[in-house]
Amino acid sequence: MQKIFVFHGKYLSTSIVNVKDLLLGITKKLIVTTDRRLSITEDSFKVKVFYPALDTALFELKERFKGLKTISDEFSFLKPINLTTIEEQIIIKASYDLHIKYKNELSSDITNQLLCLKNFLCVKNSTSVLHDIKDLIVYLIEHDLASSFHDVFTLCLIFLTIPVTVASAERSFSKLKLIKNYLRNSISQDRLTNIAILNIEREKTSEL
Repeated sequence: MQKIFVFHGKYLSTSIVNVKDLLLGITKKLIVTTDRRLSITEDSFKVKVFYPALDTALFELKERFKGLKTISDEFSFLKPINLTTIEEQIIIKASYDLHIKYKNELSSDITNQLLCLKNFLCVKNSTSVLHDIKDLIVYLIEHDLASSFHDVFTLCLIFLTIPVTVASAERSFSKLKLIKNYLRNSISQDRLTNIAILNIEREKTSEL
């Protein structure tokens, strides 16, 4: 009888070990089949994950800077190197389009002023020191030509100050949320505006 109990004990312990090994094997197989990251290949990862993410990032960058490119193309003729080299017909058409767009800021004399400035720069041979529109407006101020080419001067100011993105406006609203919280809910509009300006232009405020 004792031998029988010993036999059954050994058989029972062996069976328990076999069941444990079987369950462990099944668990490993389930983990391998259910975890997709362990079965995916490098090429499949590139096609399904990396390339779509890269395309999305490039598309968003193009959309973000689309406004900047549009403004740059509209004012490209105003660059000194372009103004002195392109044909007059292109200048006339571009200046007419901008006059229609900014009719409240520019007069109809903008075309004549641009053509005169083109000839003036060619005679003075000043394009070697003028690289962009900012250099052009500084040149007009230093040589006291802003009054003679006042529409060109205004056009340069429009290009240098026009907002091409909404990032600054978004930052302003974010700053307003920090200023006007539930503790300052009764703040007046004038005070809110003044505090917002001081916070938005904090670099200039610190210089005062």
